[in-house]
Amino acid sequence: MLAVEVDASLQRVWQAVRQYWEPNKIHGHGPDHALRVYSMGIQLAGELGADPLVVGAGCYIHDAGMRPDIGREGHIERSLQIAAGLCEQMPELARVRDLLLTTIRYHEAELAFPAPLPIEAACVRDSDTLDRLGFTGIRMTLRYGVWMGRALCHPTDPLCCERTPDLNSFTMDYVRYLESLPQFLMTTGARSNSKEKHEQRESYCREFLASFRQGRMRDHDDALQLAMAHMREESRVA
Repeated sequence: MLAVEVDASLQRVWQAVRQYWEPNKIHGHGPDHALRVYSMGIQLAGELGADPLVVGAGCYIHDAGMRPDIGREGHIERSLQIAAGLCEQMPELARVRDLLLTTIRYHEAELAFPAPLPIEAACVRDSDTLDRLGFTGIRMTLRYGVWMGRALCHPTDPLCCERTPDLNSFTMDYVRYLESLPQFLMTTGARSNSKEKHEQRESYCREFLASFRQGRMRDHDDALQLAMAHMREESRVA
């Protein structure tokens, strides 16, 4: 396909799936997540010579199966169903159906996968993982914590430096857990980008801890305001 044809097809995909993303703003996985993952995925595809149609569509669909009532539970299967439906509607996707479904089935960094994983799947997987890191990942984690009713942090070990992360109880424990994700990155471009994401997390955690010790980090709203301030500054500098 010509580049202009790929772009047109991907726009059709986005228009078809945006409706699924909109309600998931409630727990941080709204259209902005899809668009950031898409942007990074297309960049990685260009660097590695991967099929941009498969990568772009995979990025647009990977979390479309999330729901505002049950969140992540069963979302991969629902995303696969959405993708399969689009393959029936769009002949260009039908031709790459199996590869597209593979990118969605294995998009989460923690999931085991059959080797070798197609490069298109690695692009989607790494792009999603990168967005779970740094300021964007912290913001999504905080919003998901509010949605599921987690406490913000442990009262005496707020950054989970002395405990095994309790992912169901404390949001900042999950932020600590995110430190483990870069080891799963598969592409050179993603590993390079993860260094900046690591610096973002370190900067956020330093300020979070200082505010916590001063009694100014009281709840998720305070933590979200700090994350948003960092993201606004990043945007301004960029």
